[in-house]
Amino acid sequence: MTRSAFRPAALALCAGLLFPLFTGCAPAAPASSRTPASSAAESALTVTLPDPLPEPIQPTGEDLAAITDVLETRFRADWDRPGRYLTARLDSVRVIPPEEWASLQIPLTDNTPWLDGRSCLGCIADPGGCLLMVRTSTEYTPEAILCAPQYSDGVANRVYLALKEETGWTIADGWSYYMGGEPPTPGTDPMQQELELTMQQWLMLQNQTRALALAGIFRDLDDPLKELSAAECAWYLYARSESWFGLTDEGRTDTPSGIIFQADFAEENASWASDWRGGGPCMPVALQGPEEVFPAQNPDGEAIRAALDANPDAIVYERTGDLVTATLTLPLESGTVAMEYTFGLVPDTTGPVSRTYLQSARRI
Repeated sequence: MTRSAFRPAALALCAGLLFPLFTGCAPAAPASSRTPASSAAESALTVTLPDPLPEPIQPTGEDLAAITDVLETRFRADWDRPGRYLTARLDSVRVIPPEEWASLQIPLTDNTPWLDGRSCLGCIADPGGCLLMVRTSTEYTPEAILCAPQYSDGVANRVYLALKEETGWTIADGWSYYMGGEPPTPGTDPMQQELELTMQQWLMLQNQTRALALAGIFRDLDDPLKELSAAECAWYLYARSESWFGLTDEGRTDTPSGIIFQADFAEENASWASDWRGGGPCMPVALQGPEEVFPAQNPDGEAIRAALDANPDAIVYERTGDLVTATLTLPLESGTVAMEYTFGLVPDTTGPVSRTYLQSARRI
């Protein structure tokens, strides 16, 4: 199954953003709970607007730039999470002219508690404001797709009510709906082409190999899930979290550890463990005891990181049939480490993504 086949044809979601652009603007209110219309699906919502419509206030170029900066900062709180997005950008912000309002299929005349019992059009009339169309483009990493994100990626349009008050502009309410467009495709890496890997396989392969190195897994492994020690598992989870959503405040991986080990060490792709914190058929034997093992930094991790960063060609990839070998040659103070990691290939015909997984490791 292709990646796009997992993307819903249309996704409607609510995304109220309420925050002042400048100190002293309108107080924040709860996020809107209304469900907006999807542009890619039939909608039963009929919007009847009054005539004449209130005249919107046009933000100055400086004001619109400030609004854009605040919106992007808000989006970045999600976009900058480690390992979540391949592409995430704010494409455009524009004022929606009144002649387009009816086509938005948004209840602009409904009184709502989010606006102190007033309607969107009433607020545009007094204190004055406008509607903004904000377009974003996103594409998830394969790691993010494996975690079954609530909303689809792609091109999305968001409509916001912006109010002009004495102290400045305020984003007072917002709706968003998925447009159904394909996200931008990153350029193909020459090595990816040489190895004849999908983009998802190539990205996973690089993240997995780097995590193995940072975890200091520098020994022979014929069956990694059976042979990894508890310490190696903890070091690997810590290293892999850098490319997979980071760690929680409690010190666990933000992504369920069962998903990480299945993705990186198992061929199974159709069924994914539902237990968020352990168990499942692909958990390492060393982690199946009664005590929870938390991610921990490999004591040599920083030295390994410095060596990897200083030697961009430390890892060389080669493909033979359906196997990819990553050869690591890394000079450390304790001596040069040389490893061969052998990865199998998983297509996306039986699961959400195509990927690689570690089959074996050998010290050379």
